[in-house]
Amino acid sequence: MLTDEKEHIRQLGLRRILKCRSSQNEIIREFRIPILNFKASSYLDLIDWQSTKITEPPLTRHISTETLKKIISKEYDDIEFLNYPCHTQAVERCVKLVTEASNSVCGPEAREGFILSRITSRECLPKMDSKRQFSEALQK
Repeated sequence: MLTDEKEHIRQLGLRRILKCRSSQNEIIREFRIPILNFKASSYLDLIDWQSTKITEPPLTRHISTETLKKIISKEYDDIEFLNYPCHTQAVERCVKLVTEASNSVCGPEAREGFILSRITSRECLPKMDSKRQFSEALQK
């Protein structure tokens, strides 16, 4: 919303972030997928803003309120966001694991158990960071 072409939507995004900052008592952000309105004609209407607990996005936490206001009014073009890797091999592995879990079990608790057991079993396996380590392990 902060980078939308329409100024009133950018202002709305800023108001929502400021509301989150003023009412945020907890440090840990609990992410729950909200109920989506698939008949929405705009991305603004995808969720019910009144019934969903909204938290500040991690990308804007380090940006001051004054800088956010400048971004909204297009006075400040050089936006510095923290670098969150989203297209790395680790992320792709996680996507694959969650997909496998979703195909194998039903429900969020069962899916989480599936994922945790897979991660635990993988941690028991020896790690090979190089070909040399691999060939040494084969010789044993």
